[in-house]
Amino acid sequence: MKKFFWLVVVVLLVITFSDHDLIRPYKEQLFELVMDKAAIAGDSKEAALRSTRKQLTALAEQWGDGQRAQLEKAAVSIDSLKKFRRDYCVNKDFNPILYGEPLKESCKIIESHYDNLNQP
Repeated sequence: MKKFFWLVVVVLLVITFSDHDLIRPYKEQLFELVMDKAAIAGDSKEAALRSTRKQLTALAEQWGDGQRAQLEKAAVSIDSLKKFRRDYCVNKDFNPILYGEPLKESCKIIESHYDNLNQP
């Protein structure tokens, strides 16, 4: 019972001081981890969308604003990701903003999650 009491005290202290600059990055990482695990447990399509969006955002950090905006627009929903994949990865339509190596890398990320995105 003592261990549980101390656990509750520690959790309350963390919640109380969670806006402190030293704790905030760890709190955000913990929240993202919990959200990822909850999404995986709840719906694999939503988890795949969230994971794809996170990977595309991380990949677009090294590119320009137009390319980043194009990938954010593509990762809004599952349908938009499927449309982006169909148009630019499968049909090889020309995208004036996202082309060459960035498009190949984006298509590779979408392809890696496509089976989960396409589940019924």
